Amino acid sequence: MSGSKTPHSPLDDKLLAFDYVSGVLRGAERQQFEARLRDDSALQTHVSFWEEELMSLSDHETGITPEPEVWRAIEARLQQPTPVRTAPRFSWLWPSISGFASVMLAVCLWLLIARDPLQQFMQQPNADYVAVLTNETGAAQLTVLTATGGAQLWLKWEAVEIAEDKNLQLWAISKRDGQIRPLGVFAQTDIQQLPLSVAHWRLIKDASHLILTEEDVGGSPLDEPSEIVLAKGVCVLLAQVDKAI
Repeated sequence: MSGSKTPHSPLDDKLLAFDYVSGVLRGAERQQFEARLRDDSALQTHVSFWEEELMSLSDHETGITPEPEVWRAIEARLQQPTPVRTAPRFSWLWPSISGFASVMLAVCLWLLIARDPLQQFMQQPNADYVAVLTNETGAAQLTVLTATGGAQLWLKWEAVEIAEDKNLQLWAISKRDGQIRPLGVFAQTDIQQLPLSVAHWRLIKDASHLILTEEDVGGSPLDEPSEIVLAKGVCVLLAQVDKAI
């Protein structure tokens, strides 16, 4: 199966700015971004946009009071001991979260509680990974969440239109090698839950981002995404779960 590098576009810059502000962007990539940021006014605008958006979430969102069971589930998860791992694959992520813990907690609570359909996701006993795919304007197009130990893929669609002669295709971008690999093809946006194979579960575990593209009917014939990227989102680990193989 072939892959391709992430195409560079204004959409990529806006999402990189989100990664930078939220703390996901680390190491050499963060240094390269900061070097560009000094002289790139458009990039500075994207960073300012995300800083204002994230810091104002609690001011502008009308909160929905969660059920007591939701809070108990959150508290129980926070109190769980960290498992001992000899070779953690996701150790790069945790230092990035520490500096922005308050902001990211606000984002997660807004995504998982303030939207009615996503309350069901939070009530799942084993929510694993979540990715909120946004378009160029920052509007959410698709929320993807794995649950029940990586056995199910949950999909929350927004107002995404599909042309009669086109399909949508979901892809995972590997944080290990940067390759883009397919996860699924959709002819309609009323699909809310799918079984998740071991192969696709591995792709999600290894993903830094998920992207949604427009493709011909049946999906990309080359196993590579088209240039029509409708949305992209960071893949965030909620709980460490190992799927039986």
